[in-house]
Amino acid sequence: MTELGRIEGGVEAPMRDGVLLRGDLWRPPSPSPAVVFRTPYGRRQISSDTLHPQHCLAGGFAALVQDTRGRFDSDGDWRAVMWEQEARDTYDTVEWAAAQPWCDGNVFLAGTSYLGIIAWLGAAERPPHLRGIAPAMTTGAAADTRDTGGALRLDHLVGWLAYMAADWLGRQGPDADPSLVAKVASLIHDPGRAMRRLPLVGMPELDLPGFPIRIGDLLDGRIQALPDWDHAAVEVPTLSVTGWYDVYATATIRGHLEMRRLRPDLRHELIVGPWAHTGALSHLQGEVNFGVAASAAATRLPARHLEFFRRCLDGSDGPAPVRYFQMGADEWRTAERWPPTEAAGHALYLTGPAAQGRTPGRLTATPDTANPATPDGYLHDPEDPVPSHGGRVLHLGRLVPGPLDLSRTAERPDVLVYHGDVLTEDTDVIGPVRLKLTFATDAADADVMARLVDQLPDGRMLPVGEGVIRLSRRDGPDTPVPRGEPVRLDIDLGYTAQRFPAGHRIGLMLSSSNFPHYDRNQGDGEPPATAGPGTPSTQSVHYGTSVLLLGDGARP
Repeated sequence: MTELGRIEGGVEAPMRDGVLLRGDLWRPPSPSPAVVFRTPYGRRQISSDTLHPQHCLAGGFAALVQDTRGRFDSDGDWRAVMWEQEARDTYDTVEWAAAQPWCDGNVFLAGTSYLGIIAWLGAAERPPHLRGIAPAMTTGAAADTRDTGGALRLDHLVGWLAYMAADWLGRQGPDADPSLVAKVASLIHDPGRAMRRLPLVGMPELDLPGFPIRIGDLLDGRIQALPDWDHAAVEVPTLSVTGWYDVYATATIRGHLEMRRLRPDLRHELIVGPWAHTGALSHLQGEVNFGVAASAAATRLPARHLEFFRRCLDGSDGPAPVRYFQMGADEWRTAERWPPTEAAGHALYLTGPAAQGRTPGRLTATPDTANPATPDGYLHDPEDPVPSHGGRVLHLGRLVPGPLDLSRTAERPDVLVYHGDVLTEDTDVIGPVRLKLTFATDAADADVMARLVDQLPDGRMLPVGEGVIRLSRRDGPDTPVPRGEPVRLDIDLGYTAQRFPAGHRIGLMLSSSNFPHYDRNQGDGEPPATAGPGTPSTQSVHYGTSVLLLGDGARP
């Protein structure tokens, strides 16, 4: 019987400052290319379905799964945010691995979320022996600011801090302060109550003496929760993986497009499934079964990673570089570029009247020229925000991502709904989704949440894409908000590949909150960290030029 390989625990890699980082090594019998995974969450707890070390070993690659600095068995000091150090340590790990007798001198970086982010950071340091990277579900600071429109991913931030605080206390063992343990347990059990406290900077559940990061430092920007990197400095092929319900879907796809623009001489591949930002990339998402072929296992996602690595080594072209799952049709497609060249565009104009929570407006192929000056409106109360439900959310707290029915949300008095005619034939929307909206508020500030939905014949409304913009950040920090005067907004709802079947309707939902996925805009113009309770405000939507742009060809 041929030996597949062996696993060695506690392998030590020295960094340039002498600190030893430890990992587990999965090595074939002879020198081979190596795939490096670097994680702060415990090297024996990698749970993403994208790629596992055992897949690497079975495919003839070595795999090194390393605890990052100061985490678990690795030496050094851990800080919750230390991106420059992560970049240096990634460079050093790549070059150390390349020099080992079990490696043939070729190294790749891979991983999901945090692991993928530090793969980008390490690649931007240009380690000489790096041959390619496969980062999944990633974003950077500038990309996330663009995607959130200036709003704050509150549940995401608090959930991650709670996770890290629980880990920090757990590593103290019996010496952990019982009062701090109780605080963190309360936060994990009921994060919603903590996130409703105002001002946010005073959240007592995260007042943890000795914990190396404070929520106020993140809220006011003293600590950068996410890094940025120079895509132009990345000089190796890339494989980007995401899902249509991934909270970082738009940023991941844009990163792929940026690499194709900057380095067209290299191969850059993209895979997009119907998945959320979770470890299990299943065909079951939200309340929808997309068919067994939709899962990472069925589409051979780990094997596709290894095939990509081999192409990086031998220079072969391989199949079409873009592979995406078209929801509604529930089939995988391939293309030479994203969006596909053949993708058609659609422009649907918002037409009133739309009565909040009751009568929907319409989405029409032509603008409302008869009554363009008659706006529709709703009352936004920050004390009673629209609850987050499905879509591109993170699941660290109590939220559930994916396609969940929004029909009850649509009945709220602070939500406007627009829908098109019942479709007489299947309609494909493939590519970017944008909303050009003329909007006004009588408050000092306001948010606009827009969701593209698939309205089924049975009345269910399933989210397809979403976007948000904070008026005071629409053109950069501290943009003036003229009270009561209409302003023109351009809201990015990301990308999608969705078939709206015959008998369905294309729908749009508008509101001014999505809590706790985003913080509540109190309407007083104060920063999120220090804002106190706000007052209700009146928002209005103006017709004539407000238009929903679907797919690659729509450019009014």
